[in-house]
Amino acid sequence: MQWISILRQGYIDVASVRYGRSHLVASAFTLAIPASAKFASIAATVHVEYTSHCVSVGPGANGPLDFEALGADCRILDHRQAARAFCAARHRWSLRLPTIVAQLGERRCYFTGQSNWLVIEDITERGDPVEYEVFFRLRRAGASALRLVIESAYVRDPGRGRAGIPRNRRSIVRFRVLAAKILRGESIRDPNLNRH
Repeated sequence: MQWISILRQGYIDVASVRYGRSHLVASAFTLAIPASAKFASIAATVHVEYTSHCVSVGPGANGPLDFEALGADCRILDHRQAARAFCAARHRWSLRLPTIVAQLGERRCYFTGQSNWLVIEDITERGDPVEYEVFFRLRRAGASALRLVIESAYVRDPGRGRAGIPRNRRSIVRFRVLAAKILRGESIRDPNLNRH
């Protein structure tokens, strides 16, 4: 089933279990960007969208997904029409996304090196610390509007290491600063380019 159809329907049934999608419906929030020496304050509207990658997995290193073994009902076609498999664990974690998004104004974001950004939410499940990584793109959508697309979100597998997660201070920017720069048409450069 196509992701957009699942969003419209409001749920997906997988192995006789119904998983709701209402928390991943497009929404909007207002972000207050304070004035600076050169710019007036802005009350920006941030339009939020979620992709199927927040609740599904793609093919791994072992090859394509086997929907005969996984079950045809877990097949989701993403925005590029690529087949992905519904993941109950990603769905469970995705229930936290609206809260994380609502708090973005105060969060630190990390440049991934792939033209997108990520926020890391440290959450404890069953006493074990985990890092829930939320990857997003932020684009200007008008004089005082932004389009925020949550591209993917998942708990990093500790066995796969920390590749791609920036840990240096140059790669960190507050979401509010990022939003202000994008709205004002200022360039956002890769913070790792001018390392010494």
